[in-house]
Amino acid sequence: MSDQVLATLITTIGSIIVAWITAHQRSQPTEADRLREQNRKLREKIREEKKHENTKRRN
Repeated sequence: MSDQVLATLITTIGSIIVAWITAHQRSQPTEADRLREQNRKLREKIREEKKHENTKRRN
């Protein structure tokens, strides 16, 4: 193989590896995603507790 072909092959393989790593990282939830989900669950829990308190007060 000539040096040019070898260099092109190495560059192509490197690009494929970088693309795979980038795609793999994006498919995993980030810390911000986890915090948003936790925040959503806590807000829902607070709403349910308030709803339960309001029901108790009426009775």
